[in-house]
Amino acid sequence: MSQTSLKARMLEAFRKRMLMFIIGVSSVFAILALQLINLQIVQGNEYSLRATRNMENNIPIPAPRGEIYDRHFQKGVSGTVIVSNRPSFNLTTIPESFKSDDELLGVLTRLSAVIEINPVELLAEIKKSNAWERFLLKDDVPFDVVEKIASHRNVFQNIHWEDAPIRVYNYGELFAHSIGYTGSLNKEEYNSLKNQGYKYYQNIGKAGVEKQYDRHLRGEDGFIRRIVDVNNRTEDEEVGQTPFGGNNIVLTIDYDIQQTAFDALGDNYGTVVVIKPSTGEVIAMVSKPGYDPNAIISKDNSKTIRDLNADPKKPFLNRSIQSRYPPASTFKLVTAIAALETEKTHADKSHYCSGKYTLQGYVDHDFYCFKPHGTLDLYWAIGKSCSVYFYNLGMSVGPSNMMKYADYLGLSEITGIDIPGEISGFVPSQRWKLKTFGQPWFDGDTINMSIGQGFLAATPIGLANMLCGIVNNGIVYKPYLVKQIYSPDNRTVISETKREKLREVPLSPTTLEIVKQGMRDTVIGGSGQSMNRYKVAIGGKTGTAQTRSNRKDNISQHAWFVGFAPYGEQTDDSIVVTVFIEYGQWGAVAAVPVADKIFGKLIQQGYFKTQDKENISRK
Repeated sequence: MSQTSLKARMLEAFRKRMLMFIIGVSSVFAILALQLINLQIVQGNEYSLRATRNMENNIPIPAPRGEIYDRHFQKGVSGTVIVSNRPSFNLTTIPESFKSDDELLGVLTRLSAVIEINPVELLAEIKKSNAWERFLLKDDVPFDVVEKIASHRNVFQNIHWEDAPIRVYNYGELFAHSIGYTGSLNKEEYNSLKNQGYKYYQNIGKAGVEKQYDRHLRGEDGFIRRIVDVNNRTEDEEVGQTPFGGNNIVLTIDYDIQQTAFDALGDNYGTVVVIKPSTGEVIAMVSKPGYDPNAIISKDNSKTIRDLNADPKKPFLNRSIQSRYPPASTFKLVTAIAALETEKTHADKSHYCSGKYTLQGYVDHDFYCFKPHGTLDLYWAIGKSCSVYFYNLGMSVGPSNMMKYADYLGLSEITGIDIPGEISGFVPSQRWKLKTFGQPWFDGDTINMSIGQGFLAATPIGLANMLCGIVNNGIVYKPYLVKQIYSPDNRTVISETKREKLREVPLSPTTLEIVKQGMRDTVIGGSGQSMNRYKVAIGGKTGTAQTRSNRKDNISQHAWFVGFAPYGEQTDDSIVVTVFIEYGQWGAVAAVPVADKIFGKLIQQGYFKTQDKENISRK
């Protein structure tokens, strides 16, 4: 091989190696260039933000929730403040600020000497959270504790505090079921709401108006920007964003009527609903037993919540909208309407009451009245609540017509009131019974339905709205609790609830007048005579619902009263009152005295124009 050929091959190999080296070096520089572009241009904003975060410590400032007033609020002249706020502090930390779990546990242990926390349990809870997100350690911390932590930063490193207004329910249990309460976001709530602007540390409405109108009440949080050094020591502080308070709410509820209803119920389990039929405004809504919202709004409320949920008295249950019971004799109004509208009877048609009605069949069966009434027309059958009369009426009109008019009057539907959790009443049908029990509809079922027993069930709010339709000449409006929403400074009305028609029941004026006159007779000479002393004419209907269970004192009946005032020509001033008492024995004994006190307060407060009841009573 010649020397020239060897040199040529060596030169060629060198060229190849040099080319590979140049390609390798170029590739490395290309990768570095691309990464530089990625870091500075593509992800520049993110890394800039991270760098800023290393220098800044943004502390959230929760916005104060809007206040809640009763119906008498006026611009510039505050009404009764039902819910307000008081100043307080939250203690928080960012878990990633600690080098190890042991370091975090040490700080929590020292912190437990000044506030009531369990360091081990709290650490376990923190480890389940996002280490980069601020974690709420303790809410409602007094200023002296914050002062102690601030003066010993070397002991409580990476522990922060921020202003956090605390909700104050100024009347405790009185408005518990209508207003509800607030609480911290649980994991499921946060995951479903974080894309809607909710933050992990915020409180939200958990029930009632607080929950339904949470977006109006919660406002917009701000934050404090703290500039820190590498040792997390504060070098400067400024307000990055000022919090914007939530909107204020004016209720339709009258504090004085609410308090009267609450006191009148006493120690009974039950509910009162007071509604204005011409608009749907709820003047009062009380449910007992209840709970104090102030006792369950802290972060550490889990035991209190568990105890309330386990309480057999069911204090969380809003009996106004979340319970249903046999409507008993209040349903006789529906039976009467169905019979009159289908022309199966007329007001002057009489029946004789011997104290019982015998349903003849293969085996005769007796259905009883609570006493013999003699001969009665429809007016006094309603006024005296004669079951025998309505047994005859029910058999005459038939189950389908009673069911139809019960549906017309909304007893099988929710009212749509503006708080969550409402359930509907229940109106059975022949098909339902066959499907459920494998049995046909019997005449005995018709007898029971005619007086509001058997398979029927109604909610107190549903019965109240049914009577609103009767009083309001067939027009039924949706009940509501929020009258107006104001701006945080109370200068501007953000929104105002307008009445919303639910249905218009096609009832003749004659039918309505007969039924209302029968209810007036209840007060003139029936089970509601105690209310005949007022100068305003009142109409009403009692009910005593049979149940399948007994209380310890062997009382197995629930007590109802539904009533309205003033009796006479329908006006915008009309008010409907519904009272229900669990195991109240008799409507006249338990429910009427409660309604009596409420109507007395309504009259005292000037809700009605004074009338001469003698001039409008049926002679």
